[in-house]
Amino acid sequence: MRRFSEWFVNRKENLTFLAAIIFSIALIFSNESFQIQTVKVWTLDGFGFVLGRIAAVNRFASVYEQNQRLRLSNAKLMLENSKLNEALLENQRLRNLLEFKSESALNLVPAKVVGRGQNGFINSIILDAGKANDLTKNLPVVTAQGVVGKLFNVASHHSTAQLLLDRNFRVSATIQRSRVRGIIKWFEGNRVTLAEVPKRSDVKVGDMVVTSGFSALFPSGLEIGRVVKVTEAKQDMFMNILVQPAVDFSRLEEVFVVKTQPSQAS
Repeated sequence: MRRFSEWFVNRKENLTFLAAIIFSIALIFSNESFQIQTVKVWTLDGFGFVLGRIAAVNRFASVYEQNQRLRLSNAKLMLENSKLNEALLENQRLRNLLEFKSESALNLVPAKVVGRGQNGFINSIILDAGKANDLTKNLPVVTAQGVVGKLFNVASHHSTAQLLLDRNFRVSATIQRSRVRGIIKWFEGNRVTLAEVPKRSDVKVGDMVVTSGFSALFPSGLEIGRVVKVTEAKQDMFMNILVQPAVDFSRLEEVFVVKTQPSQAS
């Protein structure tokens, strides 16, 4: 009680001033004169204006929060749609692979591409299959589209495949239509060349190039690519035959490793 008395005494001037203001406002608004009524109207309008702006701000905040929720919901739907599209594409790829495997006479082991080779001197991919799948070095790697390469390093559960686009890769090949033979090797970028084909051989743009079967590694008839350019230089003994691979190496995700050729499997 004593503390309250001291507090009241110390602030009595402020309290007296506040009481006077409240009393004055009460007197003003209890007066019914024209001037006071005008002040009341202005005060009411001003108060209403402030309340309206506060309500508008609240509505804006509510709309903003609703937009944020809608954006979040839209983002979730987009992600879900992307997942469904990816699943659809993966399903289609797997259907094509299964169809290829069921129609092929080769003994095929499926493998997923899990990375690119880290060796800068060899253009390669890393597969999730290895010795545990009875894979060994130099086995051919293919897809439903054609030749991918061959295994050159095999571990227990992973292996590395040297690609057709590697500068050191070689495979015996033939023109499917005319049976002209040559050696496939890397040329530049994503293209290879059919080398060691004598001049005036029957080779045309659009011809399909396949494995010849003369290789100890690759069975015959596997697609390699199509001829896109044929030239002959006067000073050369051989034709220059540019081939576009059948496989799109930038989109490799699943492949097959050929364990045995048909004659070996029978």
